[in-house]
Amino acid sequence: MPTDLARNRPRPARRPTAMRTVRRLVVAALLPLVVVGCGSGGQSPGGSAGTVSGVVLSAPSCPVERAGSPCPPRTVSGADVVAVRAGKTVAHVRAGADGRFEFQFAAGDYTVTARQVGGIGTSASAMVVVRAGLVATVTLTVDSGIR
Repeated sequence: MPTDLARNRPRPARRPTAMRTVRRLVVAALLPLVVVGCGSGGQSPGGSAGTVSGVVLSAPSCPVERAGSPCPPRTVSGADVVAVRAGKTVAHVRAGADGRFEFQFAAGDYTVTARQVGGIGTSASAMVVVRAGLVATVTLTVDSGIR
C-alpha cells in the first residue's frame, strides 16, 4: 500500500500524445472564429445582416392646430431606442440630435421602441422586419403631452 508521501509526490511530466496535439491544434484553429463571432454585434456571418434606420418624433407640437397653419412633429433628441427580438433586448442606442438612430441585425422580426427621456416620458413602438442586405425604415412618434 502506498504511503502518504508516495501519494503527494508530483507527477512526472507527460509527453504530448498525438491525440492531445490534434486537440490543441483544433482549439487553436477554432478560437479566433468564436471570438470573431462573439464580436459581430448581432449580425450573422455571410452578409445576412440588414439595417434598421429610423427617426423619433414628438407630436403634437402646437397647442392648437389650424387648417393652413402647419404644425409638423418635432424630432426627439436623445430618445432611448431599444430593439427586442424573441423577448430579449438585442440593442440599445440613443437617438442623435436630429432624432435619428440606426441598428444592424441578423434578418428577422424585431420590436423597436423609443422612449422620450425627460418630460412625460412617453414611448412608441413598431414591428420591423429585417431582411439581409436591405434597409428597413421606421418612424416612431411619441406623445408630446401638448393638449
